[in-house]
Amino acid sequence: MSSHTGSSSNSFPNSPQNPAGFRSFSFRLLLGLTLAALVTGVFSGLGAIALHYVLDFMQELTFGQSEGHHPMVTDGADPARRALVLAALGPFVALVWYYLQSGGRRVVGVKSQIAGATEEDRTPSLWRQISHSVIQIVAVGAGSPVGKEVAPRELGALAAGRTSNLLERLGFVGADGAALLGVRERSLLVAAGAASGLAAVYQVPIGGLVYLVEAMAVGLSLRSLYVGAVTVWTATVTANLVIVNEPTYPVPQLPLDATTLTVAALTGVVLTPLALGFRALSQRAEKLKAKDRSLLWRIPVAFALVAVVSLWLPEILGNGRLLTQHTFNVSLDTAAGGLTAAAVGYVLALAVAKAAVVLLSLRFGSYGGTLTPGLALGAAAAFCVAALVLWAFPGLGGVPGGASMVLYAAALTGTAAFLGVSMNAPLSALTLLIGFTGQGASAWLPMAVAVGTAVLTRWAWMRAFGTKK
Repeated sequence: MSSHTGSSSNSFPNSPQNPAGFRSFSFRLLLGLTLAALVTGVFSGLGAIALHYVLDFMQELTFGQSEGHHPMVTDGADPARRALVLAALGPFVALVWYYLQSGGRRVVGVKSQIAGATEEDRTPSLWRQISHSVIQIVAVGAGSPVGKEVAPRELGALAAGRTSNLLERLGFVGADGAALLGVRERSLLVAAGAASGLAAVYQVPIGGLVYLVEAMAVGLSLRSLYVGAVTVWTATVTANLVIVNEPTYPVPQLPLDATTLTVAALTGVVLTPLALGFRALSQRAEKLKAKDRSLLWRIPVAFALVAVVSLWLPEILGNGRLLTQHTFNVSLDTAAGGLTAAAVGYVLALAVAKAAVVLLSLRFGSYGGTLTPGLALGAAAAFCVAALVLWAFPGLGGVPGGASMVLYAAALTGTAAFLGVSMNAPLSALTLLIGFTGQGASAWLPMAVAVGTAVLTRWAWMRAFGTKK
């Protein structure tokens, strides 16, 4: 599976635009879909809880604290300890991933599970899939720079596929004697399970549902909305037994005014080429991902390199949350006229290093997503651009809120703009970012403006340069 999480190119057999694969509606089918969605949601939520505990354990081991208690886990952590743990973990992770993919074995990604083209795709090895998901979180918890969102998605898809198989074995059949959940219903359930895993681990049910319809390309229909809503909300509520329903990024509300709207519009335009470049490079890295014996040395080298770089740039560690939160913090702490070149240079160095280590890790055999790394790159890039504008036009620091508001508005709306383009799923990016940051109604329009201008700029860019999506 491509770990480029947001790609909307996921194939979906007999899409809602051509719904020939759907079984005719009946009360029996509605009951079966509801039961399957509830069971899938429960197990997806339990999977999110299990991965949450794995992440906490690895962060405690590496940093001496977890992000559940301190958003900036690198603060106060021993640099030598975190570097040694990450470097030492490289050979172990390499061995696990090599074993899972050697001797004719393979891990089955979400896209393949949805398509269900082969028996292995429909019923992948339970222990292999779980091991694959767990080792992703082990690596991210120790500081691997890729996103953690692929693992819960894969567990959610796995739960959905097994639930569908279980209903068939239990004798749930339609009036015609065939399996109650046909190929089309099973594919929809697996896609909903994957989206529910993302929603559960981040506690963003609305974002998860929009992600299902848009980024996973199931289309907009009453059936997809119903199955998606039941699965996503069940998973989110189940995971909430342990995972706290709080914003991933604790930041203040973004006001709605001329300053934030203007900054948002400009941010969407400026960041689009960067987001397109990151999307192309990450897809290229995925295509060339090492899966042979060479990953036995590639992954340890990548982990060791990240560990060394983190001695000077610790915020590159993990799935991108550290870089994003650091950028927000610097923005909010900047008083008018107090923006230093050192602060901007540090954020710029973090952004360049983060992009490099993410691409290197994916190319060298690591599995994970690009959702939260892309979010971090968007925040950092927008911050740096806004800082240059403030230096070039110091009078802008006199707007309501001062330089700090300009920088914060750029960083926050930049996350949505960059992510909408890099995922090729603007609505998903918008709703996920609102959930991640806990923004109220005042921020919705500025963030929507940033995403909208980014989409328009992408369209113009592709027409001008013939760039593929």
